Amino acid sequence: MLQCFADPSGCAGRLASYGGSVVEDLPLLGSARGGHAWFDFCEGKSDDTPLPTDPRALIVPGVNSGKAVYYNAYWKDCHADPAAVGEEPPAQTCGELRAMTASGRALIEGNGAIGAGWYFGGSASETGNFTAEEYNTLWQAWGLDARPDNFDPLVAERYGMGMGAIRNPYPLPGEDPNATDGGSGQLPTGLTQLRTADGGWTGNLGTTCHVCHSGQISGVDSIGTLYGNANSLSEFGQMDLDLGHGYAGVPAQVPIIVGKTRGTNNALALQIITLLLAQDIRPLDPDFIGFALLTPNGGSIDAPAWWNMGHRPVKFQDGFLAMDALRSDLGFYLPGPGPAGFDWIKQHARAGDTYVMSLKSPAYPSAIDTALAAQGAILFHSKDLWGAGLDNPLPRPAGGNGSCASCHGAYSPRYVNDPAYLDTPALEGVASYIVPRDLIGTDPQRVDSDSEAAEQYGKQNFFAYPETLNDDPDLDCSTQNRAEIRQGREHGYLAPPLYGVWATAPYFHNGSVPNVWEVLQPADRQTIWRRVSTPARVDQLGFVMGYDTDFGRAYDTDRLGWKYQTLACGEPGTTPYLDCSTNDTDPVFQDLLNILNSSNPYLWYLGTGPTSDEQLETRKIYNTRMYGQGNQGHAFTAVLTDQERRAIIEYLKTL
Repeated sequence: MLQCFADPSGCAGRLASYGGSVVEDLPLLGSARGGHAWFDFCEGKSDDTPLPTDPRALIVPGVNSGKAVYYNAYWKDCHADPAAVGEEPPAQTCGELRAMTASGRALIEGNGAIGAGWYFGGSASETGNFTAEEYNTLWQAWGLDARPDNFDPLVAERYGMGMGAIRNPYPLPGEDPNATDGGSGQLPTGLTQLRTADGGWTGNLGTTCHVCHSGQISGVDSIGTLYGNANSLSEFGQMDLDLGHGYAGVPAQVPIIVGKTRGTNNALALQIITLLLAQDIRPLDPDFIGFALLTPNGGSIDAPAWWNMGHRPVKFQDGFLAMDALRSDLGFYLPGPGPAGFDWIKQHARAGDTYVMSLKSPAYPSAIDTALAAQGAILFHSKDLWGAGLDNPLPRPAGGNGSCASCHGAYSPRYVNDPAYLDTPALEGVASYIVPRDLIGTDPQRVDSDSEAAEQYGKQNFFAYPETLNDDPDLDCSTQNRAEIRQGREHGYLAPPLYGVWATAPYFHNGSVPNVWEVLQPADRQTIWRRVSTPARVDQLGFVMGYDTDFGRAYDTDRLGWKYQTLACGEPGTTPYLDCSTNDTDPVFQDLLNILNSSNPYLWYLGTGPTSDEQLETRKIYNTRMYGQGNQGHAFTAVLTDQERRAIIEYLKTL
């Protein structure tokens, strides 16, 4: 093993001489870059070509038994009876796949497309979240005397959205959108102008999925907008406050959109969503009482990358729903509760999901030390973190070979084609191990919020496919963490696939760790930190700018994440004894708040929304003492040496 690390080129021969099973002549480096295998399969093939089996459907009980990569959360076919759930089945041919993708792209991507979806409006065009006239007045809420000449990029900075290269027009003051092909302004990625079915421009603007799910890397011509990387820039709720709307015209939506820090959210605020929809409220049901009143709040979350959905059998940070439970993908586009809104979701869910599965992770845009990366590939796939002499204090996982790959999946062609790792190479990059709560050790609030009461109550929810409830757990596609479905599997966090991991900082389910180095070296994590901001123009100093997305200026290529500043308790934006402590102890007041939040799902939302520029700047500070924002866990990688960490990081750049 150590000789392989020193000289990867001769690794296969050495392992073969010792009875190893590494497949010779296959490279150590190579990546599918996520997406779904169907899109790679259909490249260059005719429309009538039948699609192969979905690789995720191979993840069933007994798969990969005794092999290096471990699975314990399984695929469920929510569309085994398409008529029962009222939705399209998956594509059967390459032509159907392409057609569904095109339809989903218009719905999800926006950019002024006919049929674009928007928050709480489906794909209707008669209204929007606000009008272009209102949007054009935003500068007045910034305390300026006149509209700045760089209004469009300043909107993106203040509210945390990317500025895409694709035309995304809106009408400037005095412009007729239908006389100017939509207008001469450029909207940020998270907004779209709505259009009529015949292509007419309406001047109505809608909010899209990208306010939470798509970010940006600037300064690199090949990247720009990152569709589906999880938007770590977002401060979108402030836009509606600046417009005087509350959030998206619905004041009660504040808790759903806003997290405690810029770039996080609480989109899985299940109690709030249930009450907003007034769906299936049963005040005398013990499960409803446990779910609505006694379940702890899940706290801040950082959305998973879309380009990994085609390699995940289950959804969200904890496997709450099956990946084939498509309705939740369009949850925030629901055009009102009730049959009409639910029918819209059913009609569009398949197209939206197919488009999302088509997305690929971006290639790392800087130099890679391929020799070091090859060493990292060996370590990633075969370094046993519980091996002899390492004295790892944490319990060994129930399966796998103890390597990074055992939880996160195999990627290297050499290991993907090794039968000791995968039953079939079709499982490349598939990750479906829900790591027990106490083994992974990361902040527990999100997992604890998915209580048995929440699971039992939620199984009847429209988004959880109650039509599939079944006494056979292998056929039940409703909530997946109920005791009768888990069958002894412990609650925990799903280890995600790692395609494009370099582009998804910060890390952990709550965005509490700014770079991969600190994921691998817990001792280097900081208690309070703040990501660096975009420099303001010299004549606009003091204006609220967003996080800096310039790769050359703000990205740490050694540690694999965005650069940040460490803050000491007492520096501006921190309050000693209230939210931090001047010594190593936890602040008493914050401890009390954490206890209260863990026993009530609603208190966390109080004081969440920003209002002033000073508060917007303070919300750039990530305080790991706050409820749901702990940066502990993943401590089993502490046994790695610094040289091993450097090699693994170099390898992750290749994915």
